[in-house]
Amino acid sequence: MRFARGLLWLLFGTMALVAAPGVFVPGPAIAIDDVHGKFGLLTLDPVAHRLLASHVNDGIVEIFDLDASQLIARVEVGPVVALAVDPKASRYFASVQDDRRVAIIDRTTLKETGSIPLPGETGALLFEPLQARLYVTADQGTALWVVDPDARKVVQTIPIPEDPEDLIWDPQASRLYLTGSATSAVSVIDSKSNALVAHWPTSPALHPRGLALDAARGRLFVAGDNGQLVALDLKTGRVTATAAIGEHVGQIAFDAEVRRLYCAGRDWIYPVDCAGTNFVALEKIYTATNATNVAVDPKTHAVWTTFTDGEDSFAKSWSWH
Repeated sequence: MRFARGLLWLLFGTMALVAAPGVFVPGPAIAIDDVHGKFGLLTLDPVAHRLLASHVNDGIVEIFDLDASQLIARVEVGPVVALAVDPKASRYFASVQDDRRVAIIDRTTLKETGSIPLPGETGALLFEPLQARLYVTADQGTALWVVDPDARKVVQTIPIPEDPEDLIWDPQASRLYLTGSATSAVSVIDSKSNALVAHWPTSPALHPRGLALDAARGRLFVAGDNGQLVALDLKTGRVTATAAIGEHVGQIAFDAEVRRLYCAGRDWIYPVDCAGTNFVALEKIYTATNATNVAVDPKTHAVWTTFTDGEDSFAKSWSWH
């Protein structure tokens, strides 16, 4: 009997330990003095272990050293909304919306070294390393510009549905995925031919913005402005899972190692466990009303966002314990 009770204690005690939920613990907050406006999208430079922030209203790219948890550079380029990394050529790209250009920033000196003119106001951008091409969306337009960053010119224009939002590249399939807010769909583009090959409806996620890729399981995560999250099968484009998250989610980020998705909305980040077939919502993280961007550090698994309190701005992190 004593052995049986011990066995039961061991069994249920182990189950309790496995089932015990973790919590998100606040990490460092890095203050950014004298900037007050909203932020654009966040980008990680995993090789240099940096966080790149685009400060739209203040016209500044802010670069943080994540090992030291400190701001190391502020580069004035104009109203930048998105950033991309070219580690091989040691440079960053910034889409400067109102100025109709992409700024080139040296990754070592952290100074602007060049500019690429574009036909219209810019939105999201992505660097595709195999073809060494930049893809830049026309803000609220119907064009995706293919840019040769070495020649510093547009080499092709791909017609796309109106009001593009976010871009992501799938290196296994050599495809770009682009959310379209007006059409509530994902446009699929072959990055070798630059041909538009498919449109995948994202309903029940309507007016989608944020995108994240689960390459290991062949899934694309899409966050709708209406508070719905979906997973799309990368072979068929069909919705395979759904979940309710908060409304007005902007950027989303996926931690592939721990299989956790972070969806950044007004006041909250909504973490979602994606380890199984279905989504499992975790404890949401309180942030700030304008903290609608997010990035996850693959080295430490910390989740980052940036926001302003009206006087100063901050980069803030949380970790799962």
